[in-house]
Amino acid sequence: MTEKYDAVVVGGGPGGYVCAIRLGQLGKKTLLVEERELGGECTNAGCIPSKVIISFANKFHEAKKLINDGSLLGELQPNLAKLQEKKDKVIQRLRDGIAFLLKSNGVKIVKGHAEIRDSSSVEITTSGSREMVSASNIVIASGTAPTELPSIPFDGKHVISFAEALSLRELPKRLLVVGGGPIGLELGTAYSKLGSGVIVVELMQQLLPGIEPELARIVKRSLEKKGVKIHLGTTVENYRKNGDGLHVNLTSGDRYVVDCVLVAVGKRPTKWLEKLRDLGVELDGKGFIKVDDRMRTSVDGVYAIGDVTGPPFLAHRASRQGIVAAEVIAGQNAVFDNRAIPNAIFTDPEIGSVGYTEAEARGSGFSVTSARFPLSALGRGVLEDETEGVVKIVAEGESGSILGIHIAAPHATELINEAALALEMAATAEDVGYTIHAHPTFAESINEAAHAVLRRAIHLAPR
Repeated sequence: MTEKYDAVVVGGGPGGYVCAIRLGQLGKKTLLVEERELGGECTNAGCIPSKVIISFANKFHEAKKLINDGSLLGELQPNLAKLQEKKDKVIQRLRDGIAFLLKSNGVKIVKGHAEIRDSSSVEITTSGSREMVSASNIVIASGTAPTELPSIPFDGKHVISFAEALSLRELPKRLLVVGGGPIGLELGTAYSKLGSGVIVVELMQQLLPGIEPELARIVKRSLEKKGVKIHLGTTVENYRKNGDGLHVNLTSGDRYVVDCVLVAVGKRPTKWLEKLRDLGVELDGKGFIKVDDRMRTSVDGVYAIGDVTGPPFLAHRASRQGIVAAEVIAGQNAVFDNRAIPNAIFTDPEIGSVGYTEAEARGSGFSVTSARFPLSALGRGVLEDETEGVVKIVAEGESGSILGIHIAAPHATELINEAALALEMAATAEDVGYTIHAHPTFAESINEAAHAVLRRAIHLAPR
């Protein structure tokens, strides 16, 4: 007899498992199918393992700085094999925690491959069996795959994606990063701090395309100070393998011999999604699933959340979508109408961004006022010798309503959550300026920037 569920969730990443937990909380009989490991890409080959490596690289780099200025004595050498052991323990702990939460909320977990046969039937293939289950609702949360470049295809050893880059047990002496977006720059920065010679190649004329240009320039300067070579408006023309490494020719005419090439140029839909067309699920021009603000696809009873719905590819966006889908399935009046989806990039300095850039705001027809507050004028920035950074606020000219906040600073990935709340609550620059911020903190820079928007900055000289 075919088992029937209120909902079957396909994919156990930050969208899928969160959706399944919420469905369980709402009393829905739920099955979660995950082909690989719980936590999806984020936990196993993305957000979490990358931050383990980045955190270690930051500590290593800071210790090296203290040795260089004589505050510490000794020599340091990174042990990547030991770091990988720590990374694996962190991942396993989080996987176990996800499994515990799912089971605690009554969700059944199956490790297997799912095929959606129709709007209410899912076929599941496991290592030892194949079964068909029935579902009143199906939630697709199956994720994406790394984009491959025809000029330098993945081989898993010398030309790698971010997944392999997070599992290196030996430090590459020479690393070429193709793609100057968040993934490429985060990992490029980390390996540079650990001692790799790093080259970054970006097709656009700006690192971190889409980010407020001033912040991107700050990151570029920081990378160059660390010895990273950066080529903008450039990509890989061709390459060949030789005994001394990979010989890579760039479209700029530059040539490099490197040990490893990390290709991080984005994500693409998996071929699995193409099968959904036969069920009537509508895809966009790039092959991602079209959804409405309740996460419904063009087929009744079929929902989609997370990266399968297209950019921005952010775990926190996927989780919010998962909660919305679960509540809609349970009959609640939920909707994905968030004004603010923060972007957090773990470079050096970190980048936090939410809302409109200044150019986007002007392009959307707003009357814009903006102001910046540099960390060089911030007490916490000076005392920690972290003065290469800025907070920029973009506001509507007449009302002062905040349209965007952009931060390049230590802990910007934490600070940006205050900014996201300000946008979500439709705060004005005056609201933020009147809010007392603790001293001395990096968060004060947001308060100072708000005062600057109001043309009454305290710690900036008049201009």
